[in-house]
Amino acid sequence: MPPQIIFGLSRFSVAALLVFGSGCLFPVFAQKCAVTPAQVKLGETLRITCPAEFTKVRLNDRESQLFLQPNGQRFGLFPISVLDKPGMFELTVFRGDDGSPQTLSVLIRKTIFPSQNVKLGPEIEALRSTPEEMALLNTFKKNVSENRVWQDPLAAPVSGCMTSPFGVKRLHNGKPTGEYHGGVDQRTPEGEPIRAVAAGTITFAKQFNVLGNAVGIDHGQGLESMYLHMSRLDVQPGADVKRGDILGYAGSTGRSTGPHLHWVLYVNGINVNPAQWTKLQSCPRPPKSS
Repeated sequence: MPPQIIFGLSRFSVAALLVFGSGCLFPVFAQKCAVTPAQVKLGETLRITCPAEFTKVRLNDRESQLFLQPNGQRFGLFPISVLDKPGMFELTVFRGDDGSPQTLSVLIRKTIFPSQNVKLGPEIEALRSTPEEMALLNTFKKNVSENRVWQDPLAAPVSGCMTSPFGVKRLHNGKPTGEYHGGVDQRTPEGEPIRAVAAGTITFAKQFNVLGNAVGIDHGQGLESMYLHMSRLDVQPGADVKRGDILGYAGSTGRSTGPHLHWVLYVNGINVNPAQWTKLQSCPRPPKSS
């Protein structure tokens, strides 16, 4: 090729000519994976986007799958647990072939969760989950289906403000339980419709000892939601629902002290903060008495 033609080409075109002219068919610039956000609090969710050859991501001893999307890229969610340690960490993203993995840096910020005491009557405090209920919930959390039907942002299931946020350390009648609040509570009058936060398939809709009347939805690719303490259920297992469809009606069944909605988001089996996924307002604190 004459020099004057080469001088008229872009740098990328020249590089491509040199590569293809040498018989090499590899891309000139390696495609990179990306993670957002780069800084997270405990209980939040990472989103990883990669070229199609990358299939899974690992942090410490946990792995999450990356799913092929309609645009040809891979995408996956990675949950940061309330029990994880703060600090700077590296995510390792693995290829499905013999290619080298990539590493992505993530800062997990120190997160302070307050304590909250709940007063329970003896009968409600004595409620316990059965082995069959625990097995059903464990199977639900471990399920990771291939087909994604959810879209950002998620919709709040009710309009009420938050009476109890995610992550608070729970005390029952002044005694520590060793547990944290794995979802959020929203103020909800008796009988108010409870709606799906996103499209999905109903995994279960049944009465539990502790959870009361509850519904679990699989939204695909590791995202699931659960809605508790309803007075009445309006869906059946196996049914497909759309965002905003009615699942049941608010109540106070199971281990509950009054009408409200307790709902939970799981990412690959780990509780995550719903407030990162949808706009939720905290209830105003009552004024202090003088």
